[in-house]
Amino acid sequence: MPDIRADAIAVYVYRRAPAGIEFLQIHRTDATGEYQRSWQTVYGGVETLPSGKKETAAQAALRELREETNLVPINMWQVEYLESFYFKPHDYVLVMPVFAVEIKGDEPITLNAEHDAHRWVPEKDIPTHFMWRTQREALQFLLEALHHPSSAAKYLEVDLQKES
Repeated sequence: MPDIRADAIAVYVYRRAPAGIEFLQIHRTDATGEYQRSWQTVYGGVETLPSGKKETAAQAALRELREETNLVPINMWQVEYLESFYFKPHDYVLVMPVFAVEIKGDEPITLNAEHDAHRWVPEKDIPTHFMWRTQREALQFLLEALHHPSSAAKYLEVDLQKES
């Protein structure tokens, strides 16, 4: 029976473009451990801090965003969705909180060694450009929150000063 783990995060980066909302995808290199040469969003694990305490999920999301893209968010919030995935190469089920990060439209991207390219995917192309069902589902919840904010929105915001 596979283990169930909850020690990773998913970060969906978006920008507001003249034609609408676009989502960042980054291309994994051959040097990555799994799913080489696939277009993904920002994923990463929660790490232990020098103090011995674990990062919060939001701290891990901000760190992974910096490490993989060097982007600085102007807004960040928790999406009301948990991405779950059976990670076949290591035989465990992974459950991840999902975060949305808004950046300035012209923010430069600097990829780390795990990635060799990036692209912006318009909202209308989500069904054909995001390979995993859970990614497409997470984006549905994210877009619903952007287009029709609920009264919960203020509780889902991430305090960037506090979590940095």
